[in-house]
Amino acid sequence: MKRLVLFLLIGILLVGCGTSSTNDSDEQNQDGKTNGSGEVTNHEVDNGSEGEEESADGEDNGIIAGKVVPVLTETNPLLYTYEVANQTEKEITLEFTSSQRFDYAVETKEGEQVYLYSSVASFMQALGEETIKQGGSLEFEINLNELDLEPGDYVLKAWMTPTGSKKYEVSHDFTITE
Repeated sequence: MKRLVLFLLIGILLVGCGTSSTNDSDEQNQDGKTNGSGEVTNHEVDNGSEGEEESADGEDNGIIAGKVVPVLTETNPLLYTYEVANQTEKEITLEFTSSQRFDYAVETKEGEQVYLYSSVASFMQALGEETIKQGGSLEFEINLNELDLEPGDYVLKAWMTPTGSKKYEVSHDFTITE
């Protein structure tokens, strides 16, 4: 009888140890994609611009499948929107060591830095993250009206400030006239 109980206990222990591997098909969505943590990332986004892509001359004409695209758009004179659009098939998570999510600089055409946002702003020192869903984006407003720039040609550069990943830098030339 003792041998039977010992045999059953060893059998149960071995069966329990044998189920520690996961079934990869449970963690995949219909396309076979996961987000790295086992969560299914099957988001459908219909943005009405299928088939648009970068033209042969490098000009952006819309969706560029499989890329995270930074865009800097002037919405009003000296008022810009910095947007990071996720055009990949999965969510993108950016991790940060402070409350700062992006930074920007104004430089002369010669490369001399006139203004750096992070040098005059204060940020909380707290870990955080931003997730950009498939087909989604992050947007930040940049107001250069308060800088009292002298007339001349300038370059506005904007970028994300995540730890250990791409910065998604973009630049835009602009001119101040009096």
